[in-house]
Amino acid sequence: MYAFEVEALDRREVRCQVEAVGRLRIGWRKWVTCEIRDISCGGARIAVAEGVDLPEQFVLTSCLFDGERVCMRRWEFGSETGVEFI
Repeated sequence: MYAFEVEALDRREVRCQVEAVGRLRIGWRKWVTCEIRDISCGGARIAVAEGVDLPEQFVLTSCLFDGERVCMRRWEFGSETGVEFI
């Protein structure tokens, strides 16, 4: 069994695969576009362009939900980042 298969078994919530665009607000004025690859009530897996360093905490907006979600960065692998909604 691979590590990512174990991680999928340990998830608290089922994530739905999506293909959506989001915007990340980093600080007061900087906005970065991201791809949302999967999402659940408690978090998401996003991808950002190479060279974008995400802080520990930032805000995500998307047409997938109303308003904004404050996110905590939980893991990174290549261009993908797992976030928890707080």
